[in-house]
Amino acid sequence: MPIKLDGMSEVKRNMEQLKRALDGAVGGLSFDPLKPQEVERAIREIEMKVDMKFAPYISSPGVREIASNLKDEYRRAILQKADDARKTQKP
Repeated sequence: MPIKLDGMSEVKRNMEQLKRALDGAVGGLSFDPLKPQEVERAIREIEMKVDMKFAPYISSPGVREIASNLKDEYRRAILQKADDARKTQKP
């Protein structure tokens, strides 16, 4: 007989909602992609948002890994945005 984890579907639903909210937060980040310190500030800002959003669920199985993966994903997106901006600035 399969084991049913009642709370897991709720956790999964919450994680999906958090991801959508954070995706919006990344899109709304304001920083100068040509200034390395601004890029790093944006990365720290989104990492703090991930930590804050996931804090209530951090004891649930797999949530730390999800949060870590999201931080990596958002970091890559910010760095890509900065890289794209640098490429368009070159003559």
